[in-house]
Amino acid sequence: MFSTHAAQTRVLEIPELLDMIFGYLEPCFNASNASVCKRWSEIALDTLWRDLDDLPRLFGLLKPLRPSGESPDSPQVFITPPDAGDWTRLEKYSRRIRCLTHRPDQCTVSLCPTVFEDVARTRTTLNILPNMKSLVWHDLPALGVIFMQSTVTHFSFLIPNEYAEPDAALPTFRDITSRMPHLLTLDLRSHIPMHDMEDNILFLLRGLPKLRKVVFPRFSITTRVAQTLQHHENLGCIEFQYELNQGCGDPQDTEVFAPTLKQGGFPSLYDLSLTCTVQDLTTFMGQPSAPTNLTALYVDSRLVESPTAIHELLTVLVESCQLLESLGIITLIEYSEWSRSLAHIPMTDRVNYSTLRPVQNFPNLTIFEITHQYPLDLTLEDLEQLARSWPSLRKLILNNEPLVCNEPSSLTLKALIPFAQYCPELEQLGLFINASTADLPSTYQVDPPPSYQCKPFGKLRRLSMGVSFVSDPGAVALFLSQICPLKTSIESGVTWDTSGEEEHPLFEAVVDRCSRWAKVDELLPLLTKLRMEERERTKVLLTEVKDLRMRSGVLMDKIGLNGGQAVDSDRCVTV
Repeated sequence: MFSTHAAQTRVLEIPELLDMIFGYLEPCFNASNASVCKRWSEIALDTLWRDLDDLPRLFGLLKPLRPSGESPDSPQVFITPPDAGDWTRLEKYSRRIRCLTHRPDQCTVSLCPTVFEDVARTRTTLNILPNMKSLVWHDLPALGVIFMQSTVTHFSFLIPNEYAEPDAALPTFRDITSRMPHLLTLDLRSHIPMHDMEDNILFLLRGLPKLRKVVFPRFSITTRVAQTLQHHENLGCIEFQYELNQGCGDPQDTEVFAPTLKQGGFPSLYDLSLTCTVQDLTTFMGQPSAPTNLTALYVDSRLVESPTAIHELLTVLVESCQLLESLGIITLIEYSEWSRSLAHIPMTDRVNYSTLRPVQNFPNLTIFEITHQYPLDLTLEDLEQLARSWPSLRKLILNNEPLVCNEPSSLTLKALIPFAQYCPELEQLGLFINASTADLPSTYQVDPPPSYQCKPFGKLRRLSMGVSFVSDPGAVALFLSQICPLKTSIESGVTWDTSGEEEHPLFEAVVDRCSRWAKVDELLPLLTKLRMEERERTKVLLTEVKDLRMRSGVLMDKIGLNGGQAVDSDRCVTV
């Protein structure tokens, strides 16, 4: 039998295990690990250099760098140009790099363009990083050409504003298609409207037939882009992102989305995100050759969509997308209506349970999200019926952040109870409610058998309250501690596009509500722990009471068998 020390030694000689351990360590510790022994050195160096996000760190190994001017902050240049011996020494590290990320604003120092010229001129092999799979280049495109190679399968590219000029982007796009023909993922970032560079983008997409995923800025997936991508046999995901560094196009470019699909188009598409109207999406998905294998669909409309249009979309999707697992419908938030009263909003303009009823007919849908200008017209009975019919639900966001939110919702904290009772898989829930504790039921009944009336959530991790009303954070947290698991976080606020509206009077009320919900989030963990301890104590007491009742019953039975005479107190009662 091996001693404990020998067993530990054997464990620390397993390369895969060491690689996992080193992956959790800071670079400074892995630098020390690299000097322990030869076996550790190779694994530690692989970890240190696998993902490189500081290009000056690599070039500094090739040849020392110095400021190009008198200021220490001036761009760096090589002291002397690299030679063949320098490149041979660099191979020890360059072959380990799998992902290169270059964002000049995140580098330790800035590099002068002459550094890239020296590298391109003196390199001894065509591929500087022979095993690189991912390239993230958010700098001048011409400087990144030296890193474009056939081994790259993931490419993230920041398109400079100068490429808005006609054909300005073509030389770079030709480099991309010819030097990286095996790209599987293309992530385009740009602030240029698509109408200024659409022809060049189409050229780029046609030259990358192996694509499996394409990421665009918002308002960049136009009719012509969709018609071009339908011919990519392996394309599984088309999406856009909201992040500022992703960029944003012109909403007018997607005002009309009407691609004509050919038979067999989008054969592998399973994830689709679009910025178009609900009506255009309904028409698109209603075509006989529409992609029917979708498992995730997300639409961001620039209209305040009517309940009728939303209902028609859901009806069409039920017929054409039976595999759908995730569905998001985001509609325009028009700030000019923030002060409208619910009494002045026609009921035909508010989404109700009848509008959403088709979602219950998706056999695989587990994620559903809807955002609308006006609060949803839902009752507690509607939510209970929805929860009863949807036990597999994992995420549900029912317009928790309507713009018209000056009046409290008719829904209260009671609205959470049906989902806790009937949706055991639920991980995130978002509702617009009036968090009042005035009409909450008692959570514990003393009558036998003693039990908790409010069943707690099984897997809830995020409770998204948006702009819901809350008056007493302490009382609300006390109630939530009865139904929320220990690590549940309380979220609040809005996800609307607030650019240019930061001083809007509505946000004063939103900030106030968010601060109250933040207090609930602060109190909830402590109160939940107390509830857990209370339940454990209750279980112990119930066990003791059950045991005492059993013993008392046995004792009474013995007294009855003894003709009503007392049993000898020295005897033990056998249960």
